[in-house]
Amino acid sequence: MDGADWGCEILSLDVQSATADGGQGNVRIRFVYPDPNPRVGLSGRRVESAALQLLAAITPPEHDVSVMQEHLGDAIRFDDADVDLVGISAMTIQARRAYEIADGYRSAGKKVVLGGIHPSVQPAEALQHADAVVVGEAEPVWSQVLADAATGKLHGLYRGKEYADLTQLPAYRRDLFPKRSTLSLASVQAARGCPYDCSFCSATLFSGRKYRYRPVENVIAEIKALKTRVILFLDDNIFSSESYCRALFTEIKKLDIIWVGQASLHLTAGNPSLLKLALDSGCISLFVGIESLTASNLKATGSLAKNRVSTPAEIGKSIRVLHDHNIVVMAGVIFGFDDDDPEVFDRTREFLIANRVGHGSFSALTPFPGTKLFETLHAQSRITTYDWSKYDGATAVFSPKMMTAEQLQEGTRQMGVNFYSTPKILRRFWTNRHHPLFYLATSFAWRHSNRLENHVPFLRSSGSWTGHGKSSALAIERSAEQRLLAPADESGEQEIARAAGVPR
Repeated sequence: MDGADWGCEILSLDVQSATADGGQGNVRIRFVYPDPNPRVGLSGRRVESAALQLLAAITPPEHDVSVMQEHLGDAIRFDDADVDLVGISAMTIQARRAYEIADGYRSAGKKVVLGGIHPSVQPAEALQHADAVVVGEAEPVWSQVLADAATGKLHGLYRGKEYADLTQLPAYRRDLFPKRSTLSLASVQAARGCPYDCSFCSATLFSGRKYRYRPVENVIAEIKALKTRVILFLDDNIFSSESYCRALFTEIKKLDIIWVGQASLHLTAGNPSLLKLALDSGCISLFVGIESLTASNLKATGSLAKNRVSTPAEIGKSIRVLHDHNIVVMAGVIFGFDDDDPEVFDRTREFLIANRVGHGSFSALTPFPGTKLFETLHAQSRITTYDWSKYDGATAVFSPKMMTAEQLQEGTRQMGVNFYSTPKILRRFWTNRHHPLFYLATSFAWRHSNRLENHVPFLRSSGSWTGHGKSSALAIERSAEQRLLAPADESGEQEIARAAGVPR
């Protein structure tokens, strides 16, 4: 998920965390969320950036903050005289455009900080386009970054000595975001972290393998302040702790809201009483990462530990438990694992139809930088491009074992088009009839998205892009990446600094 995904420790200086009112002066800050395709938007979807909302919230009040969401139509102005510091948050698919924007602002004399998951796992690459790179979560020492910017000492890598303390997490700064028509829901985060270690996922690299929780009363206060009845929980697993969830759902039940979130199958279907409490509190839909219907794929990638079911019959049984509680299921499925052959698309389609799964999210397996999958496929010389703009979950960027790249890409695309055809949507309606407006509106929105002629983003060319070559993609080996993203210690920092080109 797209949260406050920056973190800090300056590697080139021995510094202590600055206080919010350290007397360093006012900094005029612009936070930017790049559009990976300035022609058609972020994968065709108009969603508010939760990352910018939280970055604005953790910025001390003496600084001036503005936001620029390019994917929602905000025009980038490099010559804006009211900006001292530009902070850009980027996922891998946004990296190329983020670098273009960073280069443009730096050419205009502005200082630039890059953060987010991609700069966190590729800091040496990102430093070619920025004055500083924030690695991991921002909250621990974001004030130090601002203090250094105010005194002209901003440079190098910043990384927190520990993960963020979520008891201190503020409510998002939504007042800076104009009212406009988007497909986004009001988003709230109750917890971070994930104990699982799926080879294709970067969540543990970024947020750690231990759950961290906000106080229930803080979450409830934020929801009340939103003055809306529809909430999206950003947590990787909203069912992560039974005791915490019982306390949270019990309080949410008093608010008369509806909400959606993400969860694993075994923590939901395996606990009917907690699932009933979630329903009573307003839960109408859950995203569950099925990933694959093939047991060998789940075992090879570490995904079996997450759902604890590995056969289509077991997965179907768990889905029916959610249906019995009137929950609309969105199944996340990934294609292209080593034991996937061209027939995997038909098998998956038949399974989803038979089990009346309400919504589906279909992706081609993507070896994101920093993951075990990236390391494995690179070692096997199977990655076919290091152009990050193609790492969109729709484009085949590696050579599959049991099908061609073209079969993977076209099969994934056709899954979405077929699944969201009007007859298929209507066929699934009865099972998902308990929330008819949500089911139909969301289904037809996905149908529209899957049928956009240019739904796969393509970037405009730019002479400033230099980061899509193989050498830059491999600038930081995974061992160094893990040390960059874990809480800081003294070991390995010289190697990290040397790889990133930061003087010691």
